[in-house]
Amino acid sequence: MSYQRRLTATILGLGLSLSGASLAQPAAHAAPTCKADNGVAGDLNSDGVADVVVGVPSYDDERGAVDIRFSNGERRFLRPADLGVTVEPGARFGQSVALGDVNDDGCADLAIGAPGRNLSKGAAYLVKGGANNSLTLMQSFAGTADNGSFGAQVLLLTPQKLTASGLVNADQQLVVAAPTADAGTKWEVGRVEVLPLTKGFALTGSRTVITQDSPGVPGSSESGDRFGTALAGQDRTIVIGTPNEAVGTRKDAGSVTLLAATASQPTTFKGVAVTQNSAGVPGTAEADDLFGAAVAFRDHYVLVGVPGETIGAARYTGQVHVLNFDPSKRTYRSLRAVHQDTAGIPGSNRTGDYFGSAVALGINTVDQLTAVVGAPGKAVDKRLGAGAVIAFRANRSGGQTRLIHQGTTGIAGTPEAADQFGASVSILGGNIDDGESMRDGIVVGVPGEDIGSVTDAGAVSYSPDLSSWHSLALDDTGSPNPPADAAFGEVLASVSVA
Repeated sequence: MSYQRRLTATILGLGLSLSGASLAQPAAHAAPTCKADNGVAGDLNSDGVADVVVGVPSYDDERGAVDIRFSNGERRFLRPADLGVTVEPGARFGQSVALGDVNDDGCADLAIGAPGRNLSKGAAYLVKGGANNSLTLMQSFAGTADNGSFGAQVLLLTPQKLTASGLVNADQQLVVAAPTADAGTKWEVGRVEVLPLTKGFALTGSRTVITQDSPGVPGSSESGDRFGTALAGQDRTIVIGTPNEAVGTRKDAGSVTLLAATASQPTTFKGVAVTQNSAGVPGTAEADDLFGAAVAFRDHYVLVGVPGETIGAARYTGQVHVLNFDPSKRTYRSLRAVHQDTAGIPGSNRTGDYFGSAVALGINTVDQLTAVVGAPGKAVDKRLGAGAVIAFRANRSGGQTRLIHQGTTGIAGTPEAADQFGASVSILGGNIDDGESMRDGIVVGVPGEDIGSVTDAGAVSYSPDLSSWHSLALDDTGSPNPPADAAFGEVLASVSVA
């Protein structure tokens, strides 16, 4: 939740009215309902605890699926067919997953991308969450660009406005990236589409297509840029990572585009572009840096992953940048750049760590605003690619830090070569009712984990508060054993925090 929302909600006591759509039954027999005053982001069933959602796009010949672990322990394995959707091999349903409350009922909803659908034109789906753990397909949207991979990234924006009855959603939007879309004779320039939604999940008005040639968007579309490779956002801000952007003659140096809209023009996004050659940004843009390969945004703070960064003799060791973005002015300032040799950060730079391959921002996860950074190539006990996650105070130096990997107390498994612990990271939303004491949890993907003799079955580790850890495997498919090469944990749901 944004700082403003947390503060306002505390003052108002979250005085939102419950929906009048519930059945008139005696209280003792009433069916569970979504609670409109639920202050937990990413809570599908509105029970006050965030749920773990994992995309499994490599499952079943890459038809894909989404796996859900509800907070009450129930597991749900959601294949496209379970929603009445027919997909072909290679559709990669679940390549991207986002959580946000589209209809403002207190139950989070799902956006799911399938970029390989229909010969890689791609598709995106909206699924409504329910208090009885129900999941209902509400809408689907097809990509229109040949080979565009529409759905490679999805994002739900649910801006809030203050009314007499409290904070309510306004101008909710589904944002979908199509990073391999062509433009005329230019190949794979990429684009991002903004789909305005009603509270009934229907498209209201037309899609807005954003490219680097759009008015108010800096830069220009070039072949191979893949604008939209990474995507994050909150409220009326969209952060777009373009790690394959050339900066001058430096190929794949990368850039990040920071865009904002206004309440009066909610689909008109304008902003600035940032590279490592931008004013005030530490470092220098270099070939293969991949600046923007991963991005996160929370309460005006931007976390940018640069997994290809070379520091000294350590090639592809990686680093992250922390920026502050003012949506009202559409301006940014650089706060710091962090790598594993930065003072106070655990670990050390080694070739092939790819620190910054996955990033997330949490509140009080470790200490105040927390950067959660995956280094899936990191060696642990000389096991190359075992992987690790580092958490540290994002907005300034000092504070607590954590180095987490398999073998850390409480985390299941032992570090093994190519496990890739930290290939994906996400946040488990804390409760807004806790005000500034709210504490988000962490979810970590381990897609290279072998389970028994099953190679690359994958696993997920998560902790609501970093004091106790839990592990998930893909064991709810109906098969007695996890499927090989499912890479469970390669995709974790992003959480839309209004």
